[in-house]
Amino acid sequence: MLALDSLPAEIFLEVTHYLASRPDVFHLSQVSTAAYDKVIPALYAEVDLHGAEQCERTLSMMQRCPTVARHVRRLTVHPEHEFTPRPRDQYRAWDNAGLVSRCVVKAARNLDALLQFEWDGEDMLPSDQMWAELRSRCPSLKYVATTFGCFLPRPSSSLFQFSGLAGFSLTFKDGFYAHSLHVPSRGGSDPLKAQHVLGLADAEAESEPVFTRLWDMLTLRCPDLESLCVVGHSSEPSEAARLYSARWPKLRRLALGALVWNTNVPGTAPIDHAHDFKDFLGAHPSIESLHLLGRPNSNQLDLSTLDHEALPNLKEFSGSFAHLRMLVDRVPVAEDDGNAQAQNANGNGNLLPPPGGNTSLTKTLRRVCFPHAMHLRDLTPLTISRVLMSLHALTSIKVTFAIQGGYDSNGILRTIVASCPHLLDLDITCTTKPSFFLDAFANAIRGLARLRTLSLTLVRMPGEEPMHTGASHIALANPRLKTFSIAFIPAHPSSESPAPPLERGVFELTCDTHGIPVSLHVTQWHTLPWLWLSLWAWAGAWPLPRSADALASVGVAEWFAAAASALGIETPRALLESRANAPGVGIVGALAQKRGTRKPTVRRWVLDLRPSGHPDAAPKGVGALLVERSPAGEEARLMVFCLCLLMLTMWALAGKALREI
Repeated sequence: MLALDSLPAEIFLEVTHYLASRPDVFHLSQVSTAAYDKVIPALYAEVDLHGAEQCERTLSMMQRCPTVARHVRRLTVHPEHEFTPRPRDQYRAWDNAGLVSRCVVKAARNLDALLQFEWDGEDMLPSDQMWAELRSRCPSLKYVATTFGCFLPRPSSSLFQFSGLAGFSLTFKDGFYAHSLHVPSRGGSDPLKAQHVLGLADAEAESEPVFTRLWDMLTLRCPDLESLCVVGHSSEPSEAARLYSARWPKLRRLALGALVWNTNVPGTAPIDHAHDFKDFLGAHPSIESLHLLGRPNSNQLDLSTLDHEALPNLKEFSGSFAHLRMLVDRVPVAEDDGNAQAQNANGNGNLLPPPGGNTSLTKTLRRVCFPHAMHLRDLTPLTISRVLMSLHALTSIKVTFAIQGGYDSNGILRTIVASCPHLLDLDITCTTKPSFFLDAFANAIRGLARLRTLSLTLVRMPGEEPMHTGASHIALANPRLKTFSIAFIPAHPSSESPAPPLERGVFELTCDTHGIPVSLHVTQWHTLPWLWLSLWAWAGAWPLPRSADALASVGVAEWFAAAASALGIETPRALLESRANAPGVGIVGALAQKRGTRKPTVRRWVLDLRPSGHPDAAPKGVGALLVERSPAGEEARLMVFCLCLLMLTMWALAGKALREI
């Protein structure tokens, strides 16, 4: 028999492609020293570091171990993002960017295979030597991502000296907007000058030289750019006129967020940047992925007048539903109508076919994402159905709905299923209020016979079954599913920033040779934010303790939730959510927000989907029968309860008889 250590490295690397997560790859590398040496290329191909401590520790290791660093192909650093915050007196957070960038400088000499580097800082700037070392030490580096905060780099920075990049990403953080670097008034007083940059227009502007060097690098020294991303963390728009005049023949991915498409200054002639942007899209037929990430209320871009032949190869779109509808409803204009383009914008043009998806998008668009919540009061099932049914090649949808009272959320779900019967990937999020039960959702998606992956995030309905029970309904309704996930989030009034999930589960379905579901591999996370303190306040029988720390070490609530999950019964989390706005519970929410949530507990097990009595199913014992949700289980629990009452009665009678003797 061939020993595991004697297998070639190619076999190990092929095995890693079938592993679901990075921890699984790490566990494979720990089998033996020989296996570790062969799995290193897959284990360190992508490195994502969070916080100064982890960055310093890992980058120092890369400096000491060139045999590990030479396998890193993608490196992402988040210097200010800590998974576990440390006390302020032990941590110099203001110097995180400088500390991490100096570590990157030392490790850069060993990163000869690095293809992609991403810097995700907040406000402080990294050392300029970092960009110089990456540019000189990493000859394979083709993708650079960085952020601008309240401080901007110098115009002479090495960041603007890269050449031949295939991808570039720039993200504006909150500090960029807090210092009004996006406001045209910071860029000068003459908005009609030809050299416009991001939010800046005058040569005397504070940041004009910085953005000029940036666009010079991208337009003059990166002619083969394939991916460009310019986004921000605010809905306040910025101007990008310099972008519209650029031409990249190989551009495949474009992501823009919160940009101004029409800039009209009172007392001056209007500047039609929307027309320039449409010309930009028309001049780049190679674009396959388009992301317009500005919020719908701030991203007022009219794409209905875009040329009918534009974007012939578009496969992926992210943006508002209104933008997608405009792209789908584009129609060719009669050649003999000289003003047809202008009339088409007003709806009075000489149009050949009726609206309804006669563009190339009907055959090319495969993935659609609506990043911002769609309010049901603004949409109708007929409107959604008309747009989605025209996209014949659509196989993936990611959508978020904000549920309002009085609107039929099940109707929207049925509309999506009926309009896109060939979906392979479905990602649905329903925020603000409970939407539907998991068993009803399972029945609604029976029509998606080709569905392979599913992600469902919703507010838990009162009286909902345990998550793994609802997951079994979904698996039995769609046996072709390979993996799917479910997350329960708390009810939140804001649909733009939903709270983190209270409970999340990942499920892998296993079927037999005939395609019949056999079992579910369940991985479930429970996050319990001060559940015992909430129960204390909800009960109302005792006053709240003066110090919240007095209950920090109490594990009764955690034990109760774990026991309830093991028994398959519902925890009172939904009840707590329904009482969240009740009088006297506000202080609990404040304390929970101040202290944060506890580390989530993880539980893994295999759930048998075969019915009781199946010849291949393992026989259930008395314990499994007692917790089974079936008439037999109810009768067994009733018999045990009666037996307990009988034993207590006999014990009481025996005790009374002994006392009389």
